[in-house]
Amino acid sequence: MTHQVLAPGIYVPIPNFFLENEDLDYATLEKHIAYLANTGISGVIFQGSTGEAVHLTDEERAEIISKGKAFIEKYDPSIKVLAGTGAGSARLTVKLTRDAAQAGAAYALVLPPSYYRGNMDSQAFYDFFVKVADESPIPIVIYNYPGVTQGLDIDTPTLARLAKHQNIVGIKGTDGNIGKVGYLTEHTRGENFTLLAGSADFFLPALSVGAVGCVPGLANVMPRSCVELLRLYQAGDYKAASELQVKLVLPDDALARWYGLPGVKAGLEHFVGYGGPCRIPLRNVTQEQKDKIVEAVTPSFSIEQSLKK
Repeated sequence: MTHQVLAPGIYVPIPNFFLENEDLDYATLEKHIAYLANTGISGVIFQGSTGEAVHLTDEERAEIISKGKAFIEKYDPSIKVLAGTGAGSARLTVKLTRDAAQAGAAYALVLPPSYYRGNMDSQAFYDFFVKVADESPIPIVIYNYPGVTQGLDIDTPTLARLAKHQNIVGIKGTDGNIGKVGYLTEHTRGENFTLLAGSADFFLPALSVGAVGCVPGLANVMPRSCVELLRLYQAGDYKAASELQVKLVLPDDALARWYGLPGVKAGLEHFVGYGGPCRIPLRNVTQEQKDKIVEAVTPSFSIEQSLKK
C-alpha cells in the first residue's frame, strides 16, 4: 500500500476514442495526449464518466491505460495517470483497480456502487471504500457524482471519516455542493486529502473554500484556460480569476452538459481536429447541436489560443 499525496492541479477526464466500427482508436488517443501535454495539467484520467468506461471490456480498460501511459511518457512524463475503476461490488472494484495499477495508473478514481440503491446508506458507503482502499495497491480518490449514481450522494461526515484512511487521498466532487467542500476543508485538516472540484463552472467558488484543483471536462478542449484559472487564484489575483471563471461557464455547459459526452467529442472535432463517434447507444450530435456548441465555445476559445507559448 502506498501513501502518495494527490498534488493540486488540473486533472483532465479524457474520452476514449473509437473508429467508425467502434474499435479502439489509439492514433487519436495519441493525438489527444500530445495536445494536452506541456499545458500545465497535473494528470489525465482514463475511464472517468467522459471515458465511456461502462462501454469497455476489462481487457480494453487495461490496454487503454497501458497505451495511454506510454504516450504520456513520450510527450510529457510529468502527467500523472488516474483511472476510473468503480464497479458494483468492492470485490470487482478491487480487481479493476489492480488491473489499472498493473497497466500504469498511479491513482484510482472510484464511484460508489448504486445498483442496489435501497441498500446504500452511509455505512454501506464507508464499508465499500474501506474495503477497496485496504486492498488497493494504489491510492484511492473518491468520485462523488449523484448524476450517475441514481442520485446517491455520500454525506459529508462519512467522507470526513473516509479521509482518515491512509490509502484514500482525495475526492472529486461533481455534486456542485460548495458547502460540502467547505465542510471537508474544515474537517480534514491534517489529513493527506485533496479536494478537487468536479466541473469548471464552479471551480473558483470551490477554490475559495478549500479545493486545490479541478477535474474539468472543459479541459479536453481548453486545458490552458483551466490551468490559468488555478494559477491566478494561487497568485492571489482574485479579480482576474473571477473574470476568467465567468468566461468559462458557458463553454463548460456547452461542451460537458448540453449533449453529454457526444458534445465533448463534437467540440474536440471542431476546435482540435479529432473526436470521432461514441459507442452505441450514444449518438453523435446533430449539425444543429454542433453549431450551438461551436457558437458558445468560440469566444472563450480565443483565451485558450492566447495562452499558448
